[in-house]
Amino acid sequence: MAGVDQIRRSLALRFSLWFAGWFTIGFVAIFALLYWLLGRQIETRDYEDLQQRLQQYSTVFMESGLRGLQRRIDEDSQQPNVRSLFLRLVGPNGSQMWGKIPPDWLQGEAQRVLVPDGWGRWREETVARVRIPMEAERDLAIVSGNLGGNVLLQIGRATNSREVLLEPLRKTFFWVAGVVVLMGIGTGYFSARRATRPLREVVETARRIVKTGKLDARVPLPRSDDEVAEIVRHFNSVLDKNAGLIRAMRDTLDNVAHDLRTPLAGMRLSAEAALQRDGLDDDALGALVDVIERSDQVLALLNALMEIAEAEAGMMKLVIEPEDFGEIARNAAGLYDEVAEASGVTLEIDIAGAVPVRGDATRLRQAVANLVDNGIKYTPVGGKVVVRAEVGDDVATVSVSDTGVGVADDEKSKVWERLYRCDESRTKTGLGLGLSMVRAIMRAHGGDAAVRNGESGGSVFELTLPR
Repeated sequence: MAGVDQIRRSLALRFSLWFAGWFTIGFVAIFALLYWLLGRQIETRDYEDLQQRLQQYSTVFMESGLRGLQRRIDEDSQQPNVRSLFLRLVGPNGSQMWGKIPPDWLQGEAQRVLVPDGWGRWREETVARVRIPMEAERDLAIVSGNLGGNVLLQIGRATNSREVLLEPLRKTFFWVAGVVVLMGIGTGYFSARRATRPLREVVETARRIVKTGKLDARVPLPRSDDEVAEIVRHFNSVLDKNAGLIRAMRDTLDNVAHDLRTPLAGMRLSAEAALQRDGLDDDALGALVDVIERSDQVLALLNALMEIAEAEAGMMKLVIEPEDFGEIARNAAGLYDEVAEASGVTLEIDIAGAVPVRGDATRLRQAVANLVDNGIKYTPVGGKVVVRAEVGDDVATVSVSDTGVGVADDEKSKVWERLYRCDESRTKTGLGLGLSMVRAIMRAHGGDAAVRNGESGGSVFELTLPR
């Protein structure tokens, strides 16, 4: 269903259908206009020819009478276009004075029949039946002209029906229209797909930033210099400014941490020295102890910030040696047996064999310990935290899974940020730097840290190192 919904929301598809629809409407409108004009031209041509003949024969009749008209028609009948003419002179009261019928109008053979001669006798005459073409394949075009003296000259011709003549054109249109519509959809989709490619890259870049939290992602600039290219440039400019602001904030935070660490350490030493004095009352002693504890918390926060900054800058001091990642994970998890028991959480270590890697054992142990501490802290009573280690062809992996509430999809990239705390974690103690430190340590080793939700609930944090 996701694929169907993506196709339905595709801007390129809507553009192509819109383009094909208007293209089809325009194509049909042009064909209809041409079809009508062609039909009118055929009809006009037939009637213009008959009108010309009518004018000529009217002139002959006016000058030479009926016999002159008959002679002229007999002379012209050698021409095929005149032989096919129907001519008739109609006198007063609709009586027929004379007529000429085209040969193809005569149906069957002529017959000799007896007719009365008006004097009481009979005479033989040749009689043929006349068929006026009244079928779908033929049209009858007739023009009339008044010759004066109540005499009317009619000229007609049976022509091929315009519907029949234009039938091949209509059939061709349907075939061509189908091909044109398909080509319009294909061309429109290709053009729209190409035109909206920068927009798709903008969406993909934004999605990648939200998913991974990597603010260095940028949209490739299109070759064309149009409105879409301008959108891409402005989008990249916004990303550059955001990255610069975040970088400045981190630098400021690092500088503040560096500058505050020394005076805080001095304040702690002063509080310890004050505790050694005699004659202090209980309130003064409590205040000095509280100052020392608060100073330790702030110093731990500042030290963690400095270590993360060093790791991200590639300046963390690491003692790289061949190590067993599985043994490191087992030792780090073993430190939390009593903590897990006190919290009512089962801590299970599922590590079968050696997982050889190269790294700093102290830092890797710190990363695993942070994840185990995190898992126990956010797993309810009666839950379970499982530590696993496995080795693959290219990477070694240590995972810490729990049966807690898991991590929301929109927070999976944010949990690695400095000082970020989920809504569920705001009621727990902590500095909000544990996961940031974990990822910083793993990336300083050339590995990475990731989080996903387990199939049966809870979260699964994975640490990977190249072998």
